[in-house]
Amino acid sequence: MYKWKIKEFKTKKVKEISENYNIPPILAKIFIDRNITTTKEISQFLNPEKQEHFDPYLCKDMDKAVVRIKQAKMNNEKVTIYGDYDVDGATSTSLLYLIFQKIGIECNYYIPDRENEGYGLSKEGIDSIKEEDSSLIITCDCGISAVNEIEYANSQNIDVIITDHHTVGDNVPDAFAIINPKQKNCEYPFPYLAGVGVAFKLAEALSQDFKLAKNSLHDLLDLVAIGTAADIVEMSGENRILVAEGLEQIRDTKNPGIRELLKITGLNNCQTISVSDIVFRISPRLNAAGRMASGSLAVNLLTTKSEVNAHQLATHLEKLNSKRRTIEDKTINDALLQLKSNYNPDDDKLFLLYKKNWHKGVLGIVASKLIDKYRRPAIMISVDNDNVGVGSARSIPGFDIYEVLSQCDSYLENFGGHPRAAGLTVNKYNIEELKKDLTEIAEEHITDKMLVPTLEIDSVINFNQINQRTISLLKQLSPFGPANMKPVFVARNVGVSGIPRIVGKNHLKFRATQNKIVISAIGWKLANLYEMLISNRPLDIAFVIEENKYNGMKEIQLNIKDIKFAD
Repeated sequence: MYKWKIKEFKTKKVKEISENYNIPPILAKIFIDRNITTTKEISQFLNPEKQEHFDPYLCKDMDKAVVRIKQAKMNNEKVTIYGDYDVDGATSTSLLYLIFQKIGIECNYYIPDRENEGYGLSKEGIDSIKEEDSSLIITCDCGISAVNEIEYANSQNIDVIITDHHTVGDNVPDAFAIINPKQKNCEYPFPYLAGVGVAFKLAEALSQDFKLAKNSLHDLLDLVAIGTAADIVEMSGENRILVAEGLEQIRDTKNPGIRELLKITGLNNCQTISVSDIVFRISPRLNAAGRMASGSLAVNLLTTKSEVNAHQLATHLEKLNSKRRTIEDKTINDALLQLKSNYNPDDDKLFLLYKKNWHKGVLGIVASKLIDKYRRPAIMISVDNDNVGVGSARSIPGFDIYEVLSQCDSYLENFGGHPRAAGLTVNKYNIEELKKDLTEIAEEHITDKMLVPTLEIDSVINFNQINQRTISLLKQLSPFGPANMKPVFVARNVGVSGIPRIVGKNHLKFRATQNKIVISAIGWKLANLYEMLISNRPLDIAFVIEENKYNGMKEIQLNIKDIKFAD
């Protein structure tokens, strides 16, 4: 159950915007909440795909990077793109590989093995690249914390250009160039790009310098949309512009690999592709490559020009994703047993679990599911036969897991990430001390209030305000994501028409009624609230308004987020 927080707005301001732009008050509230109140701001928000991109040369070191890449072309040097094994890394690597093909630079790509090398640049990877006679490495979605590794690359006469979007620490690598909008003294006006967004800015700069045709970049926007959506970055500013453009491109994509992914996920006949489609249907298949086999498979799929090869690779990823689900289920069961033996879920404020030879590819997913269940930061660590622990950490709002790990870095071999998600490497014999310090920090900084999830509600709404025009207006607010989430509404004193059902894996399906208006509703994984629906008591329901399409039919549907008794 959530704590509901209904946003409050000044009536006069809501009325003013509603009347000035001929929109319902509920939509006016959403614009006000996003600080969008002028004609220009509203027009730009509703038409993100028509907005201009920022100049890539505003990025610090962009000019140095372009000059070095031009030098590589002139000297016929081999270039290696060094990517991460997740979706953001795979799309970033694919994008730069394809743009280098267009400008005639000989290049290959290197994706580290999750099991043997772990995240980011490694000495093993650099040695492998040196054997291929590459003299320039360009990182994608990694590199900003690889101080020792880049020092090693420099010693091997290999230049490194970093493209990354992760938090920049106090110790900055001595790379030839660093393109990261989060670094100090960078004038780029939007610091929240995904890794693929940063790679795209380099592609834009190269496109300008090499005078490529405009469609050379446009054809790559599908990759930008997939990587940005999958990395769950802020869906505001330039991210929203790039994703809106990329979602349009995906519908008519020229990329054989993406076309096969659309077929396998059943999205090939959809008129529109959404961020949710990417996050829940496309992303797991691409992530399965790095989790279960090799991240290179995802890059192979996204860069192949062969329809046959694309079909074979997409089919292989589908099988890997099924295998991933099986391993994930077993790991969750292991984690829950260990958690209940070592923690009191009601009192302890952080969980650190470790075991020998857990599959590293599912640690992040399992940590996220533990947060969903217990609302506590969770760290999952797999220890290998050499006593090296590789872990994934996930956190809750208000508890910056990257910052917390930085306070414990004396125990860590390596770490990096974001406030809500991080990766780490730790010696087995330091895990208990790390656990002790993390537990103390969590006890000191995590308040009881932080442990109660808050459901932000945009507006109270009556069923007579929910119609096709409302659906149409809400669609214009997309693409959705962090900083622009789908609006959540509350309807008061709602009844249930007919008998509710539990369908699938613990989902609620029922028909909600208010003032004789009946609307279909679905509550994903909310079967625990079934008794409330059959209580014959009036209910307050919180929901997102959606459109359900089934067997060629369309109907308005409420996607239920929570239910409370009205009284």
